[in-house]
Amino acid sequence: MEVAPEKLPKQTKRILYVITKANWGGAQRYVFDMAVGAQALGHSVLVISGTEGVLTERLAAAGIPVYTIGSMQRDIKLHAELNSFKELLAEIRAFAPDVVHGNSSKAGALAAVAARIARVPLIIFTAHGWAFNERRPVWQRGIIALLHFFTVFLSHTTICVSDAVHRQASWMPFVQKRLRTVHVGIDASELLPRTEARTQLAPDFLKEFPDALWVGALAELHPTKGLDVLIKSFSTVPQNVVLVIIGEGQEWGHLQKLVQIGDASGRIVLAGFVKDAARSLSAFDIFVLPSRSEALGYALLEAGSASLPSIASNVGGIPEVIKDTESGILVEPEDTHALGEALTLLSQNDLLRKTLGKALNDRVTRVFTKEKMLRETFALYTR
Repeated sequence: MEVAPEKLPKQTKRILYVITKANWGGAQRYVFDMAVGAQALGHSVLVISGTEGVLTERLAAAGIPVYTIGSMQRDIKLHAELNSFKELLAEIRAFAPDVVHGNSSKAGALAAVAARIARVPLIIFTAHGWAFNERRPVWQRGIIALLHFFTVFLSHTTICVSDAVHRQASWMPFVQKRLRTVHVGIDASELLPRTEARTQLAPDFLKEFPDALWVGALAELHPTKGLDVLIKSFSTVPQNVVLVIIGEGQEWGHLQKLVQIGDASGRIVLAGFVKDAARSLSAFDIFVLPSRSEALGYALLEAGSASLPSIASNVGGIPEVIKDTESGILVEPEDTHALGEALTLLSQNDLLRKTLGKALNDRVTRVFTKEKMLRETFALYTR
């Protein structure tokens, strides 16, 4: 979808996007959409990433220049940080951007400091969530909170991807006027035919459970996504319901073990990485996002776009997408009993599934569009 040109800066700019990881999570999708959208408007765009991966491959295919700084990894190592900072500063000076737009905790911090030193006219940071909300020792969360504040303080504008992320920064002094909420948004994906999607994800289920209802989850396999809670809850779900989890990540081994030892082991599959996974959502009858924390959830927007009735945790920005019992079902995080009950309810009520799926689709297509996200973000590129 095109962005209305009258709502955007008229002069072309040199825009640099910085991100740490190049997998295909929410932050990476955001950077891709921003970079492609900016280039389509005639801006000169460069993306700097700490790794190579799906993001850099898709950027290259879209004709977006990419520069990789191999030492800029997620884990903190002092020597690597110094090297990556020097390389980032040199690249910023060479590209001479009008705007530096940092994404993710580490990349945002390094980009803000380097851009200040290089005297970049405008520094933007997008908070895709705050790492101080993750499960960590209190002292670590305190240090991370200070680093986040430092990044926000050095940036001219910080974009929060949900009202919840905005509220979670309300304690930060001196910077409240620099915070802006711009919800992430999507264009509708072209869905695969249901049988093709199911064959791609879990062909054995078609033979073993020909009449089953399919429940799906799409997420990075990370502790914050609560997929262990979903797997445990499945022991109470009717036998004619199967579960497919799409995604890859550090929790793969742990989740696979939970599947093997659980009562529903034959009805759960970890499908791994699936290219253009949103197109495969047509395989599912119900979607679940059981996160322990969540800034908003691109996957939930994709589920809404696909008119899937959805169950999600009542955390972070999720209630901004799902209105409980109106456009989905909200459950408290880590409540396996409540999640199992919600899955059972939806699996046994076809009319409720259709009603909630349509309501979520109406909300996503009205409120969470990519055109709106791009328009509101690019409007902040003037100063």
